[in-house]
Amino acid sequence: MSVTVSEIISMMEELAPSSLAEQWDNVGLQIGRTDQTVTRIHIALDPTPEVVAAAADDGAEMLITHHPLIFTPLKTLNLDTPLGGIIARSVSSPLSIYSAHTNLDSAPGGMNDVFSEMIGMDHPVPLMPSFDSETVKLVFFVPEEYRHKVMKALFSGGAGSIGKYSCCSFSSPGRGTYMPEQGAEPSEGFPGKMSCVDEVRVETVVKRSQVDHVLCAVRAVHPYETMEYNIYPLLPGADGDASGSGLGRVGTFNPAIRLKDLAERIKAAFGMPMVKVVGNPEMPVHRAAVCTGSGASLMKAFYKSGADVFISGELKYHDARTVEEMGKGLVDAGHFGTEHFSCTLMAQILKEKIKERGLKVDVVVSTLEKDPFVFV
Repeated sequence: MSVTVSEIISMMEELAPSSLAEQWDNVGLQIGRTDQTVTRIHIALDPTPEVVAAAADDGAEMLITHHPLIFTPLKTLNLDTPLGGIIARSVSSPLSIYSAHTNLDSAPGGMNDVFSEMIGMDHPVPLMPSFDSETVKLVFFVPEEYRHKVMKALFSGGAGSIGKYSCCSFSSPGRGTYMPEQGAEPSEGFPGKMSCVDEVRVETVVKRSQVDHVLCAVRAVHPYETMEYNIYPLLPGADGDASGSGLGRVGTFNPAIRLKDLAERIKAAFGMPMVKVVGNPEMPVHRAAVCTGSGASLMKAFYKSGADVFISGELKYHDARTVEEMGKGLVDAGHFGTEHFSCTLMAQILKEKIKERGLKVDVVVSTLEKDPFVFV
Protein backbone atom coordinates (compact mmCIF):
# COMPACT_ATOMS: atom_id res chain seq x y z
CA MET A 1 0.00 0.00 0.00
CA SER A 2 1.54 3.32 -1.11
CA VAL A 3 1.84 6.34 1.17
CA THR A 4 2.30 10.02 0.29
CA VAL A 5 4.15 12.95 1.82
CA SER A 6 0.77 14.27 2.94
CA GLU A 7 0.09 11.10 4.94
CA ILE A 8 3.53 11.21 6.57
CA ILE A 9 2.87 14.84 7.51
CA SER A 10 -0.41 13.77 9.14
CA MET A 11 1.51 11.26 11.26
CA MET A 12 4.02 13.95 12.27
CA GLU A 13 1.14 16.28 13.16
CA GLU A 14 -0.13 13.64 15.58
CA LEU A 15 3.28 13.67 17.26
CA ALA A 16 3.96 17.41 17.10
CA PRO A 17 1.04 19.60 15.95
CA SER A 18 2.32 22.58 13.97
CA SER A 19 0.01 24.82 16.03
CA LEU A 20 2.44 24.36 18.95
CA ALA A 21 5.32 26.03 17.08
CA GLU A 22 6.55 29.43 18.22
CA GLN A 23 5.48 32.40 16.08
CA TRP A 24 9.04 33.07 14.90
CA ASP A 25 9.53 29.46 13.81
CA ASN A 26 8.98 27.91 10.38
CA VAL A 27 7.86 24.30 10.67
CA GLY A 28 6.22 21.90 8.27
CA LEU A 29 6.95 21.14 4.63
CA GLN A 30 9.96 23.19 3.53
CA ILE A 31 10.35 21.80 0.01
CA GLY A 32 8.40 19.22 -1.99
CA ARG A 33 4.98 17.99 -3.03
CA THR A 34 2.34 16.56 -0.73
CA ASP A 35 1.19 14.02 -3.35
CA GLN A 36 4.64 12.49 -3.78
CA THR A 37 4.86 8.77 -2.98
CA VAL A 38 7.18 7.86 -0.11
CA THR A 39 8.96 4.51 0.31
CA ARG A 40 12.03 5.67 2.26
CA ILE A 41 12.54 8.44 4.83
CA HIS A 42 15.75 9.85 6.26
CA ILE A 43 15.74 11.66 9.62
CA ALA A 44 18.36 14.15 10.80
CA LEU A 45 18.89 17.10 13.13
CA ASP A 46 19.95 19.53 10.37
CA PRO A 47 19.28 19.59 6.62
CA THR A 48 22.95 20.13 5.77
CA PRO A 49 24.24 19.65 2.19
CA GLU A 50 25.84 16.34 3.23
CA VAL A 51 22.66 15.06 4.89
CA VAL A 52 20.49 16.04 1.91
CA ALA A 53 22.90 14.50 -0.59
CA ALA A 54 23.05 11.25 1.40
CA ALA A 55 19.25 11.04 1.55
CA ALA A 56 18.93 11.67 -2.18
CA ASP A 57 21.69 9.17 -3.06
CA ASP A 58 19.99 6.55 -0.86
CA GLY A 59 16.74 6.90 -2.78
CA ALA A 60 14.79 8.57 0.01
CA GLU A 61 11.80 10.61 -1.10
CA MET A 62 11.49 12.49 2.20
CA LEU A 63 13.87 14.01 4.74
CA ILE A 64 12.52 14.96 8.17
CA THR A 65 14.68 17.26 10.30
CA HIS A 66 14.36 19.00 13.64
CA HIS A 67 15.85 22.29 12.48
CA PRO A 68 14.10 23.99 9.55
CA LEU A 69 15.86 24.51 6.24
CA ILE A 70 14.19 27.91 5.75
CA PHE A 71 13.73 30.23 8.74
CA THR A 72 12.94 33.50 6.97
CA PRO A 73 11.35 34.30 3.58
CA LEU A 74 13.80 34.10 0.66
CA LYS A 75 14.33 37.27 -1.39
CA THR A 76 16.52 35.54 -3.98
CA LEU A 77 17.40 31.95 -4.83
CA ASN A 78 21.04 31.65 -5.85
CA LEU A 79 21.76 28.01 -6.63
CA ASP A 80 25.48 28.61 -6.05
CA THR A 81 24.90 29.13 -2.30
CA PRO A 82 24.70 26.20 0.16
CA LEU A 83 20.95 26.80 0.63
CA GLY A 84 20.39 27.12 -3.11
CA GLY A 85 22.32 23.91 -3.71
CA ILE A 86 20.18 22.06 -1.16
CA ILE A 87 16.99 23.29 -2.79
CA ALA A 88 18.24 22.39 -6.28
CA ARG A 89 19.25 18.89 -5.18
CA SER A 90 15.96 18.35 -3.38
CA VAL A 91 13.84 19.39 -6.33
CA SER A 92 15.85 17.35 -8.85
CA SER A 93 15.85 14.15 -6.77
CA PRO A 94 12.93 14.69 -5.86
CA LEU A 95 13.30 14.87 -2.08
CA SER A 96 10.69 16.51 0.14
CA ILE A 97 12.07 18.18 3.28
CA TYR A 98 9.91 18.57 6.39
CA SER A 99 10.72 20.14 9.77
CA ALA A 100 9.34 19.59 13.28
CA HIS A 101 11.10 22.17 15.47
CA THR A 102 9.61 24.08 18.43
CA ASN A 103 6.38 22.13 18.03
CA LEU A 104 8.36 18.95 18.77
CA ASP A 105 10.01 20.73 21.72
CA SER A 106 6.63 21.72 23.19
CA ALA A 107 4.53 18.64 22.42
CA PRO A 108 3.56 16.19 25.18
CA GLY A 109 5.85 13.21 24.71
CA GLY A 110 8.20 15.38 22.67
CA MET A 111 11.78 16.53 23.13
CA ASN A 112 11.58 18.02 26.60
CA ASP A 113 9.50 15.22 28.08
CA VAL A 114 11.92 12.60 26.75
CA PHE A 115 14.94 14.62 27.92
CA SER A 116 13.40 14.80 31.41
CA GLU A 117 12.80 11.06 31.43
CA MET A 118 16.34 10.28 30.28
CA ILE A 119 17.89 12.20 33.18
CA GLY A 120 15.51 10.63 35.73
CA MET A 121 13.45 13.74 36.50
CA ASP A 122 10.03 13.04 38.05
CA HIS A 123 6.68 14.67 37.28
CA PRO A 124 7.82 17.08 34.53
CA VAL A 125 5.41 19.87 33.62
CA PRO A 126 5.90 22.69 31.08
CA LEU A 127 8.27 25.43 32.20
CA MET A 128 6.45 27.86 29.91
CA PRO A 129 2.99 26.40 29.12
CA SER A 130 1.57 26.84 25.64
CA PHE A 131 -1.42 29.01 24.92
CA ASP A 132 -3.74 27.47 22.35
CA SER A 133 -5.08 30.48 20.42
CA GLU A 134 -7.05 28.09 18.21
CA THR A 135 -9.56 27.28 20.96
CA VAL A 136 -12.67 29.41 21.57
CA LYS A 137 -15.59 29.25 24.01
CA LEU A 138 -18.98 28.38 22.49
CA VAL A 139 -22.14 29.33 24.42
CA PHE A 140 -25.71 28.56 23.34
CA PHE A 141 -29.16 28.03 24.84
CA VAL A 142 -31.50 25.07 24.49
CA PRO A 143 -34.83 24.00 26.09
CA GLU A 144 -34.26 21.53 28.93
CA GLU A 145 -36.16 18.72 27.20
CA TYR A 146 -33.80 18.90 24.17
CA ARG A 147 -30.59 19.20 26.18
CA HIS A 148 -29.40 15.59 26.01
CA LYS A 149 -30.08 15.29 22.29
CA VAL A 150 -28.28 18.53 21.54
CA MET A 151 -25.32 17.68 23.80
CA LYS A 152 -24.84 14.37 22.00
CA ALA A 153 -24.66 16.21 18.68
CA LEU A 154 -22.34 18.82 20.20
CA PHE A 155 -19.74 16.28 21.32
CA SER A 156 -20.03 14.10 18.22
CA GLY A 157 -19.20 17.24 16.24
CA GLY A 158 -15.85 17.52 18.04
CA ALA A 159 -16.47 20.08 20.79
CA GLY A 160 -15.49 19.79 24.44
CA SER A 161 -11.88 18.56 24.37
CA ILE A 162 -9.66 19.89 27.17
CA GLY A 163 -6.26 18.28 27.53
CA LYS A 164 -6.76 14.53 28.01
CA TYR A 165 -10.52 14.90 28.61
CA SER A 166 -13.38 14.92 26.12
CA CYS A 167 -17.09 15.85 26.34
CA CYS A 168 -16.31 18.78 28.68
CA SER A 169 -19.07 21.35 29.20
CA PHE A 170 -20.99 23.32 31.80
CA SER A 171 -24.77 23.82 31.91
CA SER A 172 -26.81 26.23 33.99
CA PRO A 173 -30.62 26.64 34.05
CA GLY A 174 -32.45 29.88 33.32
CA ARG A 175 -35.50 31.37 31.70
CA GLY A 176 -35.48 32.75 28.20
CA THR A 177 -37.92 35.18 26.59
CA TYR A 178 -38.68 35.96 22.96
CA MET A 179 -41.41 37.45 20.79
CA PRO A 180 -41.78 35.97 17.30
CA GLU A 181 -42.28 38.61 14.58
CA GLN A 182 -44.67 38.22 11.69
CA GLY A 183 -43.48 35.50 9.31
CA ALA A 184 -41.55 33.62 12.01
CA GLU A 185 -42.18 29.92 12.55
CA PRO A 186 -41.40 29.33 16.23
CA SER A 187 -41.29 25.81 17.66
CA GLU A 188 -43.30 27.22 20.57
CA GLY A 189 -45.38 30.41 20.91
CA PHE A 190 -47.14 32.75 18.46
CA PRO A 191 -46.17 35.82 16.41
CA GLY A 192 -46.74 39.07 18.30
CA LYS A 193 -46.91 37.39 21.73
CA MET A 194 -44.16 37.25 24.36
CA SER A 195 -43.07 33.70 25.18
CA CYS A 196 -41.10 32.36 28.13
CA VAL A 197 -39.35 29.01 28.17
CA ASP A 198 -37.15 27.10 30.62
CA GLU A 199 -33.74 26.87 28.98
CA VAL A 200 -30.26 25.63 29.73
CA ARG A 201 -27.16 27.70 29.00
CA VAL A 202 -24.46 25.37 27.62
CA GLU A 203 -20.77 26.33 27.60
CA THR A 204 -17.96 24.36 25.98
CA VAL A 205 -14.74 24.79 24.03
CA VAL A 206 -14.11 24.14 20.36
CA LYS A 207 -11.30 24.61 17.87
CA ARG A 208 -11.78 27.53 15.49
CA SER A 209 -11.42 25.18 12.53
CA GLN A 210 -14.30 23.04 13.87
CA VAL A 211 -16.76 25.81 14.76
CA ASP A 212 -18.79 25.58 11.53
CA HIS A 213 -18.94 21.79 11.73
CA VAL A 214 -20.04 21.84 15.38
CA LEU A 215 -22.70 24.49 14.79
CA CYS A 216 -24.07 22.52 11.83
CA ALA A 217 -24.33 19.36 13.98
CA VAL A 218 -26.09 21.22 16.81
CA ARG A 219 -28.49 23.11 14.52
CA ALA A 220 -29.58 19.80 12.95
CA VAL A 221 -31.20 18.72 16.24
CA HIS A 222 -31.91 22.08 17.91
CA PRO A 223 -35.66 22.91 18.02
CA TYR A 224 -35.39 26.67 17.40
CA GLU A 225 -35.86 28.26 14.01
CA THR A 226 -33.04 30.67 14.90
CA MET A 227 -30.50 29.27 17.35
CA GLU A 228 -28.87 31.98 19.46
CA TYR A 229 -25.20 31.40 20.27
CA ASN A 230 -22.03 33.30 21.19
CA ILE A 231 -18.35 32.63 20.48
CA TYR A 232 -15.69 34.11 22.77
CA PRO A 233 -11.90 34.25 22.26
CA LEU A 234 -9.88 32.95 25.20
CA LEU A 235 -6.95 34.62 26.94
CA PRO A 236 -3.92 32.65 28.17
CA GLY A 237 -4.04 31.51 31.78
CA ALA A 238 -1.23 30.74 34.18
CA ASP A 239 -1.41 27.03 33.33
CA GLY A 240 -1.59 27.46 29.54
CA ASP A 241 -4.09 25.28 27.71
CA ALA A 242 -4.01 22.27 30.11
CA SER A 243 -2.76 19.98 27.32
CA GLY A 244 0.66 19.47 28.87
CA SER A 245 2.36 21.29 26.00
CA GLY A 246 4.85 24.13 26.28
CA LEU A 247 8.52 25.02 26.13
CA GLY A 248 10.90 23.40 28.61
CA ARG A 249 9.98 21.26 31.58
CA VAL A 250 10.36 21.56 35.36
CA GLY A 251 10.32 18.58 37.70
CA THR A 252 11.87 16.96 40.75
CA PHE A 253 14.53 14.48 41.83
CA ASN A 254 13.58 12.19 44.69
CA PRO A 255 15.89 11.74 46.41
CA ALA A 256 17.81 14.91 45.64
CA ILE A 257 20.97 14.58 43.55
CA ARG A 258 24.21 16.53 43.85
CA LEU A 259 24.89 18.96 40.99
CA LYS A 260 28.13 17.22 40.01
CA ASP A 261 26.37 13.83 39.92
CA LEU A 262 23.57 15.29 37.81
CA ALA A 263 26.15 16.60 35.35
CA GLU A 264 27.71 13.13 35.11
CA ARG A 265 24.28 11.58 34.61
CA ILE A 266 23.56 13.95 31.71
CA LYS A 267 26.90 13.15 30.08
CA ALA A 268 26.23 9.43 30.31
CA ALA A 269 22.60 9.63 29.13
CA PHE A 270 23.44 11.58 25.97
CA GLY A 271 26.95 10.38 25.24
CA MET A 272 28.59 13.77 25.83
CA PRO A 273 32.33 14.12 26.44
CA MET A 274 31.78 17.08 28.74
CA VAL A 275 29.27 19.70 29.92
CA LYS A 276 29.67 23.16 31.42
CA VAL A 277 28.50 23.58 35.02
CA VAL A 278 27.77 26.72 37.06
CA GLY A 279 27.26 26.51 40.83
CA ASN A 280 28.47 24.55 43.83
CA PRO A 281 29.19 20.97 42.68
CA GLU A 282 27.97 19.66 46.04
CA MET A 283 24.64 21.53 45.78
CA PRO A 284 21.65 19.21 46.35
CA VAL A 285 19.24 19.45 43.41
CA HIS A 286 15.64 18.83 44.45
CA ARG A 287 13.97 20.60 41.54
CA ALA A 288 15.31 21.25 38.04
CA ALA A 289 14.23 22.97 34.85
CA VAL A 290 15.26 21.76 31.39
CA CYS A 291 15.05 23.09 27.86
CA THR A 292 16.51 21.25 24.89
CA GLY A 293 18.49 23.37 22.45
CA SER A 294 19.00 27.03 23.21
CA GLY A 295 17.32 27.85 26.53
CA ALA A 296 18.63 31.36 27.17
CA SER A 297 15.21 32.88 26.45
CA LEU A 298 13.68 30.88 29.32
CA MET A 299 15.91 32.19 32.11
CA LYS A 300 13.10 34.29 33.63
CA ALA A 301 10.81 31.26 33.59
CA PHE A 302 13.56 29.28 35.34
CA TYR A 303 13.85 31.89 38.11
CA LYS A 304 10.06 31.89 38.61
CA SER A 305 9.84 28.09 38.67
CA GLY A 306 11.70 27.71 41.97
CA ALA A 307 14.06 25.18 40.40
CA ASP A 308 17.57 24.79 41.80
CA VAL A 309 19.22 24.14 38.43
CA PHE A 310 18.56 24.91 34.77
CA ILE A 311 19.76 22.36 32.19
CA SER A 312 19.95 23.51 28.58
CA GLY A 313 22.29 24.48 25.77
CA GLU A 314 23.82 27.80 24.65
CA LEU A 315 23.45 29.56 28.00
CA LYS A 316 24.93 33.04 28.41
CA TYR A 317 27.85 34.31 30.50
CA HIS A 318 25.91 37.07 32.27
CA ASP A 319 23.10 34.64 33.08
CA ALA A 320 25.71 32.38 34.64
CA ARG A 321 26.87 35.25 36.87
CA THR A 322 23.29 35.93 37.95
CA VAL A 323 22.74 32.26 38.74
CA GLU A 324 25.90 32.24 40.86
CA GLU A 325 24.67 35.24 42.84
CA MET A 326 21.32 33.51 43.43
CA GLY A 327 22.97 30.37 44.74
CA LYS A 328 21.52 28.26 41.95
CA GLY A 329 23.13 26.17 39.21
CA LEU A 330 23.34 25.71 35.45
CA VAL A 331 24.31 22.78 33.27
CA ASP A 332 25.11 23.82 29.69
CA ALA A 333 25.15 20.62 27.65
CA GLY A 334 25.32 22.35 24.27
CA HIS A 335 22.76 22.78 21.52
CA PHE A 336 23.73 19.65 19.60
CA GLY A 337 24.09 17.56 22.73
CA THR A 338 20.59 18.32 23.99
CA GLU A 339 18.85 17.88 20.63
CA HIS A 340 20.53 15.16 18.59
CA PHE A 341 18.35 12.49 20.20
CA SER A 342 15.40 14.08 18.35
CA CYS A 343 16.34 11.90 15.36
CA THR A 344 15.88 8.66 17.31
CA LEU A 345 12.67 9.98 18.89
CA MET A 346 11.07 10.92 15.56
CA ALA A 347 12.19 7.68 13.91
CA GLN A 348 10.83 5.49 16.71
CA ILE A 349 7.39 7.12 16.79
CA LEU A 350 7.12 7.34 13.01
CA LYS A 351 7.97 3.64 12.64
CA GLU A 352 5.22 2.79 15.14
CA LYS A 353 2.64 4.85 13.26
CA ILE A 354 3.66 3.35 9.93
CA LYS A 355 3.41 -0.17 11.35
CA GLU A 356 -0.02 0.53 12.89
CA ARG A 357 -1.31 1.51 9.44
CA GLY A 358 0.14 -1.57 7.74
CA LEU A 359 2.37 0.51 5.47
CA LYS A 360 5.80 -0.31 4.07
CA VAL A 361 8.12 2.67 4.47
CA ASP A 362 11.77 2.44 5.52
CA VAL A 363 12.86 4.99 8.16
CA VAL A 364 16.60 5.67 8.43
CA VAL A 365 18.38 7.87 11.00
CA SER A 366 21.30 9.81 9.53
CA THR A 367 24.72 8.88 10.96
CA LEU A 368 26.60 11.76 9.33
CA GLU A 369 26.01 14.46 11.96
CA LYS A 370 28.33 15.54 14.73
CA ASP A 371 28.62 18.58 16.96
CA PRO A 372 30.15 21.45 14.95
CA PHE A 373 31.97 22.60 18.12
CA VAL A 374 35.08 20.72 19.26
CA PHE A 375 37.30 21.26 22.29
CA VAL A 376 41.04 21.71 21.63
